[in-house]
Amino acid sequence: MLVLAKVGAAVLAVVGLAWLAEKVGPRWAGVLSGFPLGTAIVLLFYGLEQGADFAAQAAPYGLLGLAATTGFALTYTLSAARFGRRSLWPMVLALTALMTLATVMQATPSIGWWGALVALAAAALAILLTRRMPDPPFVAVRSGWGLVWARAAMAATLVVAITAIADMVPPAWAGVMASFPITLFPLMLLLQISYGTAPVQTVSKHYPYGAGSLVVYTLAVGQSYPKLGIGLGTLASFSMAGLYLLGYWWWSQRASTEVNRSTSKAR
Repeated sequence: MLVLAKVGAAVLAVVGLAWLAEKVGPRWAGVLSGFPLGTAIVLLFYGLEQGADFAAQAAPYGLLGLAATTGFALTYTLSAARFGRRSLWPMVLALTALMTLATVMQATPSIGWWGALVALAAAALAILLTRRMPDPPFVAVRSGWGLVWARAAMAATLVVAITAIADMVPPAWAGVMASFPITLFPLMLLLQISYGTAPVQTVSKHYPYGAGSLVVYTLAVGQSYPKLGIGLGTLASFSMAGLYLLGYWWWSQRASTEVNRSTSKAR
């Protein structure tokens, strides 16, 4: 029964993200990929299967795993500009960076909730290195329901696999695995197959802007699961992550308005 619940949660997350990508474009799809969909699903089932304390112990390493996922997105963004539109090398290099960083992170001595600073520093560095890079030409994403369901199947497989081996590994590895880009990776891979690197580079470039919601969510899980239980803890954590994204949306709208005003005055 839990396996069906995992599959259903992953499918719902990916289909919803695909729908949003079509409505708001690759840029906001990248930001929204930072919303804790895959991580939330994995930590939820860690709690249901291994106990709330196990999920809370894994959460600090999930913060370090977020830094690895940011490295994945950054590697793709930087390498996509160096290869052809249909090249798969950016994806290969990004996955290599992800696995290398994840291995390093799980071997790092526990630094507890200071891992949030590592995750935020990784996101800030990625933004600093890519903020002056122009977005590729806009590509209208219409991947069709065949590819949407293919993404959903990939995400569901990853969720089932990661949670299935959680009881075989220490909390450090479980926490890092919880931050695997379960919804982001299938989105990027199948967009790459359908459209080439351009929209994928836009997604990966803007992912770090939404990564703060993952940091907030993971911190909230670590604090709320032992105190509130899994159900209320998940709701509280989602609420905190949602507030972060609302704050980012407000800030981006305000910044866009200021830029437009400055442009108008210059004219």
